[in-house]
Amino acid sequence: MRLRRGLVWGVVFVVVGLAVLVAVHALTLLPVDLRFAHIGLKGTRITIDSPKLVGYRQDGRPYELHARTGVQDLSTPDVFELEGVDVRVETGATDSVMLTAGGALYNAKTDRADLAQSVRIFDAKSFDLTMSRAVMDFKAGALSSDRSATLKLEKVTITADSAEFSQGERRMSFAGRVHTLIEGEEDDAGKAAVDARE
Repeated sequence: MRLRRGLVWGVVFVVVGLAVLVAVHALTLLPVDLRFAHIGLKGTRITIDSPKLVGYRQDGRPYELHARTGVQDLSTPDVFELEGVDVRVETGATDSVMLTAGGALYNAKTDRADLAQSVRIFDAKSFDLTMSRAVMDFKAGALSSDRSATLKLEKVTITADSAEFSQGERRMSFAGRVHTLIEGEEDDAGKAAVDARE
């Protein structure tokens, strides 16, 4: 009886010890600059609540990546499955570009993300670019999409089959069927006249 109890307790200690080792190993695989609210372990998958990752572009300016949840598989420790993505990229002393997406597959080794579900990149002053899917290279500050994209400026709307955006070069280019709609002064006058008649 005593031997049986010893075996049971021995097995329990081994299992607990292995669980602790797996948890410690999992934490060492997380990026050093990753912060989070809560972390859970299920099998080989780590679930992270409210992850926040701080990185730096090639020009030294920082970016912050926030997500509602993140999942990391120990078999591919550099890859994170993210939901509810918000990214802030500093472009100057007071300026920044925002990037949002419903989901993303982020690779910490290459500093790239495959974005999906209503991808949007915009700033507070001049532009708003939306697409269904895109790839973001955070180091280079470049985004590309082979899906239909819509760019909205103050009085200009551009739609295209694909788009590329480079923050460093301050360049946006479009390919495929490109359509541009420009609101002119005559259109504004016509709209004002219609509003006045109503």
